[in-house]
Amino acid sequence: MHYKMATMHGTEMTSLVFFIIIVGVACDGHALHTSWAQIDQLWKDEAEAIARMRTTIHSLNKLNEVLNRYVASWEELAGSSDFESRSGDPAAAYSLLHHVSRGWRHVDPLLQEAKGVFSDIEHLASRADRELLPNAEDLIGASESLARLAHVYRLNTTELARGGLSTAVDQQRDSAQHTLSMSDLANIGLVAINKGFFGVAVEFLRAARSRADIHAHTALQAGFGGDYTPQRLDDLINTAVRVHDHVLAMRGPRSLTHATAPRPYAKARARGTATSTSELSEVVVGTEFLKRHVNSTWMRNYRQLVELQQVERLCRGEDLRPAEVTSQLTCSYMAGSSTWLLLAPFKVEVLSQDPYITIVYEVMKPREAEEVKAKAGHLLQTPHNAAYGNSENGTQSGWTLKHTWLQGKDESTLRNLGLRLGQLIDVVLDDAVSEPYMVANYGMGGTYEAHRDTHGPARRPHSPVAGERLATLLTYVEAPRAGGRTVFPWVGAGVTPAEGATVIWWNLLASHEHDFLTRHAACPVLRGHKWIINKWVGYKAQWRKHPCPADPARKMQLPCA
Repeated sequence: MHYKMATMHGTEMTSLVFFIIIVGVACDGHALHTSWAQIDQLWKDEAEAIARMRTTIHSLNKLNEVLNRYVASWEELAGSSDFESRSGDPAAAYSLLHHVSRGWRHVDPLLQEAKGVFSDIEHLASRADRELLPNAEDLIGASESLARLAHVYRLNTTELARGGLSTAVDQQRDSAQHTLSMSDLANIGLVAINKGFFGVAVEFLRAARSRADIHAHTALQAGFGGDYTPQRLDDLINTAVRVHDHVLAMRGPRSLTHATAPRPYAKARARGTATSTSELSEVVVGTEFLKRHVNSTWMRNYRQLVELQQVERLCRGEDLRPAEVTSQLTCSYMAGSSTWLLLAPFKVEVLSQDPYITIVYEVMKPREAEEVKAKAGHLLQTPHNAAYGNSENGTQSGWTLKHTWLQGKDESTLRNLGLRLGQLIDVVLDDAVSEPYMVANYGMGGTYEAHRDTHGPARRPHSPVAGERLATLLTYVEAPRAGGRTVFPWVGAGVTPAEGATVIWWNLLASHEHDFLTRHAACPVLRGHKWIINKWVGYKAQWRKHPCPADPARKMQLPCA
């Protein structure tokens, strides 16, 4: 559990335990919420299953009606006596012949029709053996994703309940909007408080209570929803508010494991012992970070939280750099040192000078993108375990994506992509000297926490032949309609995905040390689908092309005009 219960006392501890019991313990799921490709497949599979169910219901209803009539006819004929007592009775024999001859001609065709129904039933009964079906853990993961979206993008939960996702990063509205039920909202609220989104939890529970008022004269919840009466929702809201205000007073509005609203919900709360976060709201980027880097106390106590807060600000579309830095950035056509690309240079935008980060547009054609998605779609796997990986400090960290690895030698599209990029930045990307291409599809609120791509001395590179990851080539195969930025918290900049574009950055200094400023994160996908291809440039194959300079702190700056 994310929130540290050791900081809770009295009724707040009891309330939090109450929430955990409500959420329950789930068994392993398929993490379907971590891949939109697999959620889309679930839509198709469910539509097929419903079609079979409708056929079965229709056929069995007709059969049931005729069978009931046939049985009623028999009971009228036979009554309570046995057939021996009617043996030899011509009138009874006539009635029997009439019952069977007239009745069976109605029963038999429906029984023949039902044979196909039984095959549908058998197909439905074996569905769990063929398909990835969601369970309680998948639902909890999806609830956490929605809670994270609401927190990062400051969504209005009341509007979200009505089907809206309008935020500062997504002003568009769909004509068809899906509304969340009272049960949906309450379930998300309960998961949110268990995952540390205390302010978001209160808002979701309040939105659920509002829906209870709207539908006061109808059934509270149709289908398979939970039993949420207005009184129960009131009790949950009161408990959530007490827990929220206690955490805010004791720990402040933000930590690595919790988030609250900036102010308490109750009108009067005693002052707590929360540490002031004024220092944490200060933007720290570039050389300023390097100055603080030598301060072990700051690194230990504040670095991760500052990084997290800057990631969230960048995800909402901010640029944290001063104008004197952003004014130096350029856009131009570049061919690198390739005579081949001189015929058709790429459009390149410089996102950052230090570290050198560029966005190369129109690297992949739409047809090629569809080919990659079709190839990778059925191969997607969850990294590490069902919904989580381990962060660099050993704690669980949410990432909602699935991926697979493809070789360039097997896919002409990837081979061509590698050829174009290799020419532009003058590197070798052959399969024999580099890692395969990683194709990933993000899911609901798809995100990846801040991390570095290099392995460093503590981790062995995936490919001994390729060695350390000199550079990262991140290609957007499909761009989401909102959200899903790639952000660099210590640079103070972010990239809004563009289909077919590749973001290039260099992970290593000339000394082979990791450039800490290249730590990056994938922001939650708010609306739409996000597919990417990652190609890491292996260090070992490049040293002949790019020999080490004398200055160990020097950084690569390719492509260049």
